[in-house]
Amino acid sequence: MSKTTNALIALGVVAGLGAAALPLSSYAADDTPKAVGVTLTIDDELTIEADNKVDLSADEHTGAVKVTVVSNNTKGYNLALKGSAATNPTSLTSGEDQIVATKGTFAAPAAFGTDASEWGYSVANSNVNNTTDLTKFTGTVYAGVPATDQIIVNANKPTVSAGDITTITFAANLVDGQAAGTYEGEVTFTASNNPNA
Repeated sequence: MSKTTNALIALGVVAGLGAAALPLSSYAADDTPKAVGVTLTIDDELTIEADNKVDLSADEHTGAVKVTVVSNNTKGYNLALKGSAATNPTSLTSGEDQIVATKGTFAAPAAFGTDASEWGYSVANSNVNNTTDLTKFTGTVYAGVPATDQIIVNANKPTVSAGDITTITFAANLVDGQAAGTYEGEVTFTASNNPNA
């Protein structure tokens, strides 16, 4: 034992012997309630998972990715997307050739035009806590991928433990004469917890 431990034990013995020598009438009952503080800190949890690649090469030129977000934040989370390809953030490119983002926007998605090849996305999310109106994506309307973050889901409560799944469907519309090639692009998804204050 250390010197500190020995000293504490010795003090306890002395106090015990001293207390035993006092008459019972000298004890005063202490019925004062004692408050004990309890603290439990739970850090915000936020994770995001998604498939690595979407291939639009099949005849219908569509493909979907499922993005899963897990958040224990009491105010929920935001999910955003943006084009992030190095050459041209919003287009699919093959060398000098490109397929541009459709003119439809998240606020006002639209059908593909017929003058040039275009690509875009639509969003589906079944979370009842999602406050973002996604009914505008009914049918074959799409939004063009923007160069800056576009919030596509705003949930106002935590997700279930398995997470919240958002399905983003990408599609391309090719016009006659579009040059052959493998067209590449990139989309980045970002999840962020809503402020608690």
